Amino acid sequence: MNTRLPPTTAPSSSSSTATSDPSDLGVYSKPSTFFSLLDDELRRLGVSADLLPHAHLFAGPPDEIPFYIPYPVDGPHIGMWPLAKAKPAADAYRTVLGQMDDGFTYDTQHLIEKLEFEHAEWEFATKNLDWYTQDTISFSIKG
Repeated sequence: MNTRLPPTTAPSSSSSTATSDPSDLGVYSKPSTFFSLLDDELRRLGVSADLLPHAHLFAGPPDEIPFYIPYPVDGPHIGMWPLAKAKPAADAYRTVLGQMDDGFTYDTQHLIEKLEFEHAEWEFATKNLDWYTQDTISFSIKG
């Protein structure tokens, strides 16, 4: 089964409805395995542990959800990435992109683009919209 990881910007609290349009991060047969290996590669190249993607993409649902949500064998199906870390992560990945194993460069470039886009949207909204409270990118694994 292939898995899609679409990021959507989520509100910072359980006040709910505003989210960005979903977009696909990619299709992976074993997403948790792939992003664990990507973490290993990024770690090898000196990227800080708090910027590695796996922990964010497979964080599980937020604490505000009071019930258990079953998930696939290869990882939780909900992830959360703090928008404040999107740009630092994208910058760190871009810095090491040329040194990465070729098997990771395409997906990493795509992830960089998604993180930079979400950061730009967040930066614009926090400066220009007084009602804007979103601070997290949410990920949902769809089979």
